[in-house]
Amino acid sequence: MEGTNVSRRDFLRGAGIAGAAAGALALAGGAHVPVAVADEAEGAVPAIAKLANETAWIPVQKAACPGPRGPIAFEAEAIPADKISATEDHDIVVVGAGIGGLTASLKAAEEGADVVCIEKMTRGRGCFECFGAVNAACQKDLDIKPQLLLDEIYRSAYWRTRPEPARTYVRRSGEATDFWQAMLDKGPNGFLITPVPEVPSTCGMPCLTDLIPTELGFYDSPCLPPDAGVRSGYSGMYVCLEMQEVAQGYDNLDIRFETPGVQLVREGDGPVTAVIAKNPDGTYVQLNASKGVILATGGYDANPELMQAWTRPEDYASSSWWNPGWGTTGDGHLMGIQIGAQMDPCPQPVMNFRWGNPDSFYDARTWNAIYFAILVNGDGHRFVREDLPFQSVSNAQNAQPDYGTNCWEIFDENMMEGMDDAAIEEFKGKGWLFEGATPEELAEACGVDPQGLADAIARYNGFFAAGVDEDFDRDLSTTMPFTGKRYFALTTNSCVLATVGGLTIDENAQVLDVNNKPIGNLYATGNASGNFFAGNYPRHIPGTSIGRAVTFGFVAAEHALKGE
Repeated sequence: MEGTNVSRRDFLRGAGIAGAAAGALALAGGAHVPVAVADEAEGAVPAIAKLANETAWIPVQKAACPGPRGPIAFEAEAIPADKISATEDHDIVVVGAGIGGLTASLKAAEEGADVVCIEKMTRGRGCFECFGAVNAACQKDLDIKPQLLLDEIYRSAYWRTRPEPARTYVRRSGEATDFWQAMLDKGPNGFLITPVPEVPSTCGMPCLTDLIPTELGFYDSPCLPPDAGVRSGYSGMYVCLEMQEVAQGYDNLDIRFETPGVQLVREGDGPVTAVIAKNPDGTYVQLNASKGVILATGGYDANPELMQAWTRPEDYASSSWWNPGWGTTGDGHLMGIQIGAQMDPCPQPVMNFRWGNPDSFYDARTWNAIYFAILVNGDGHRFVREDLPFQSVSNAQNAQPDYGTNCWEIFDENMMEGMDDAAIEEFKGKGWLFEGATPEELAEACGVDPQGLADAIARYNGFFAAGVDEDFDRDLSTTMPFTGKRYFALTTNSCVLATVGGLTIDENAQVLDVNNKPIGNLYATGNASGNFFAGNYPRHIPGTSIGRAVTFGFVAAEHALKGE
């Protein structure tokens, strides 16, 4: 049996464009290729060991990714010099105008560098609600213990990451946040970063993890429009637009939209010297970067082939997507791998939340019902503590048969404040909501085992007498038993927000090669960067995704210009 040998070009063509997962898995870790097994005729390896090393015999489930397909910018084939219509010289080139890229661009411009930020989408990216930081000026009255946050970040990754990036995040996120506020103060609308009040029982794993009060947001910014209050995840778009407006005040900063980065330029083991970008008219331009290239292209949740190659099928197979931009197609990942960058091992973590409907997230009318509901599978059985953080409940649902495709939020009319008759009829009309006068009748309507559901509700109600959930230890003091005459089942699934695995970085946001050495002049931030999460996105730690994007955008620009 021969060892696997996949060329980088084959991998890039397959994973980025055609969707061949095998090459992606072989090279994703950067330096690991399966070792050849000695021939059995030599008497060294029994037949069973050969089968164990033959990947075709490993019973790994696969599934098609139903997610969105965004516009891939990366180009695998070398671009001839005669196809490049112009060459420009800059100090810093930032690829991506999301929150990480905008932070990096503004920091570099503030330091006096000549900066160009290129973005393939028409208006940029950046849907988020809150973020995390430590010891920012607005947190002066909070008791935040950095060592506890560090320990929780390491523990949530089961110590499968190197400590340096998390350490940089904890030590420098406050400074980066203060810079962010200073930039927002230059804008016309008065965006204000303030602490977000948090309830201990809903922040950490209930009864297990103490509150870490690091969450910050923009709720006290009166300029946010009313619709951002209902769907607060949209607030980040307005913040990014404000940062774009601030950027216009810098003569040394040029932000170009509909201008994707398609390749990095690197000779041998030397530094990255340029980015080849595609202009809106389809011509190529080479953007030389004397100080550094910062990849801020986001994740790859809008690239179904990369989702299938690099993540677990249960994390996407029955999910909906919440991705207003669809520009996150893994361009930075692929550009980095092409020139020798190391990437997080597979499977990579996905930020997936509960409360998904077949289109996206359920709206605020359902929140009370879902909060009080029990969650059951097709057998009518509960399978998780329902008051766990969103990510944990989502993971438990995805572990159910058929990736959780037949799971339901079960509640009665006493639990559904906010869902009026119009909402009930709307959700019924979509085929998402079913009603019954008894648990058995409800089960027949939605396709759940009738006896199983009746038994589950009866058993759950019985826990309230002693105040102890004997099956999952849910905090019964914050919920209620079933006492109504109308029973409802609301279909539910996971919802993918982002992928959070990427190119391996060090404490300075420098991208490492497959030999663990920094690639000169190459940096990554946000969801294009890795070495921070492993296996799971830790929803119970406030705001580490956006927090690290801001922090490493700030750190990358500073290190590229000052070496510190």
